[in-house]
Amino acid sequence: MNNKIKVTFQDGRNVEVEYKTTAEEAIKLVENNLDGILALKINNEVKSLDYELVMDSTIEFIKFNSTDGYRIYTRTLKMVLYMALTSLYSDAGVEFVSTISRDLYFITKNIELTPEKIIEIKQKMNEIIKKDLPITKRTVNIEEATVLYKASNNKDKLLNICNNLRSSVTMYFCDSMYNYFYGAMAPSTGCVKVFDLKMYKDGAMLLIPNENMQIQEHKEEERLYGAYIEFNELNEAIGISNVGDLNDRILKNKINSVIQVSEAIHQREMINMSIDIEKRGNVKMILIAGPSSSGKTTFAQKLGIQLKLSGYNPVTISMDNYFVERKDTPLGEDGKYNFECVEALDIGLFNTQMKDLVDGKTVELPEFDFMLGTKKYNGKYLKLQENDVLIIEGIHALNPILTKFTPDENKYKVYIAPIATLNIDGYTKVSSSDTRLLRRMVRDYATRGHSVERTFDLWSNVKKGEEKYIFPFVSSVDYIYNSSLIYEPSVMRTFAQPLLLQIDRSSQYFSEARRLYEYLNNFLPMETGNIPIDSIVREFIGNGCFYR
Repeated sequence: MNNKIKVTFQDGRNVEVEYKTTAEEAIKLVENNLDGILALKINNEVKSLDYELVMDSTIEFIKFNSTDGYRIYTRTLKMVLYMALTSLYSDAGVEFVSTISRDLYFITKNIELTPEKIIEIKQKMNEIIKKDLPITKRTVNIEEATVLYKASNNKDKLLNICNNLRSSVTMYFCDSMYNYFYGAMAPSTGCVKVFDLKMYKDGAMLLIPNENMQIQEHKEEERLYGAYIEFNELNEAIGISNVGDLNDRILKNKINSVIQVSEAIHQREMINMSIDIEKRGNVKMILIAGPSSSGKTTFAQKLGIQLKLSGYNPVTISMDNYFVERKDTPLGEDGKYNFECVEALDIGLFNTQMKDLVDGKTVELPEFDFMLGTKKYNGKYLKLQENDVLIIEGIHALNPILTKFTPDENKYKVYIAPIATLNIDGYTKVSSSDTRLLRRMVRDYATRGHSVERTFDLWSNVKKGEEKYIFPFVSSVDYIYNSSLIYEPSVMRTFAQPLLLQIDRSSQYFSEARRLYEYLNNFLPMETGNIPIDSIVREFIGNGCFYR
């Protein structure tokens, strides 16, 4: 066996090292300063610096100014917070409730936070960071993990590992602390120097630095905060607070009641919204926007049915049918088509047709062929009648440039997204972004001819578009609708995991595919036959009663 390993770095430099040399030792041969390196991407897979090299490898540095870097930084800060809390208050527990404007809102268990305690916890965190304690990962057999989790009263993790056919779990150890944190960690506590801690509502906010490693004043999002709290309260009402509880229901064949209650929650919100629209009395146009794969298409159709009970005649229009021709699509900075910018829509055609409809004229609506990248006119004519109300859905529906001809008092604006999600454990929630990415992957593979690689390729521009064209308008909406379903990850495991396996190790997206695959392994798969045909999740997995 050749004991020499060739290591190639992202900038083209390369070195030869001995078999089982750690990645950190290899890096030190070409780098004098390792500051800011949180982890590595080795052969397109995220690894820690102490990873032993056994084959020729390419290495990329993961720093804070990347998606992986942000995840690792925040995950490590959560661990430091946990260490500080348990050091100061041995019985203390912590539960991260939500991410609000990048920052992390959490509540504590067995202690009541005060401004004085916040100062004390922050000081202890800084002490731990200053010590630059090494963080190590170890594979622990289930028997040992069970003992450790019982000793630390980690009931959520204990239930989860008991409901999985695992022989071992990965745990992180630092000083006298041990715990499981989903995903890679920084090599030491000294890597997360920039943070802040503030009292917030019934808990506290862990403030995360921006791209320039600066702490910004937290931006209040009262209505989003309300949606998170309501979701958690509803979960408690049905007895599911984390993935372990969900898996337990699946194992005991009690998942049907969870499906029914989850769908009933969605229906109740729909009724509340239609009542609010009716009270307004002068609504002519309902604008529905949200980030990609939030369930806008199904939501718009279900809302239309509900509005009929209030005497309205809803007419649903999808902005997806108003894309410019593929050849006219603007290009992004990377030279690829940018389908997320507002200029990707035929703004002139949309404005003209909507104004004509409001003025009582007849228009022929286009239908966009995503396979061919062109609008088609198939004789779908529309003229608004008395009591007709337009329901317009699309990622840009809240942008006033698209409805400038309609007075604000005649608009009703709705923001929809899976904004509140299930806990994996006290430190990790199901990611809203991951939920939408998996939805999009499954739907686009089946309906738009997109490979999984194509979905990953588009996703970074999708997220940039959301930050620029959707989120700035959320504060102006009349209603926020949480489209997440507590049982959804177990559904997506069945549909998404086979697709994720299509990503080869040579792909730049291998690491992300592996991460999502492992994330879905936290959930037991469930049978989908009892999911209602009008459920939002049907928009993505198919066999629903609405077009998608």
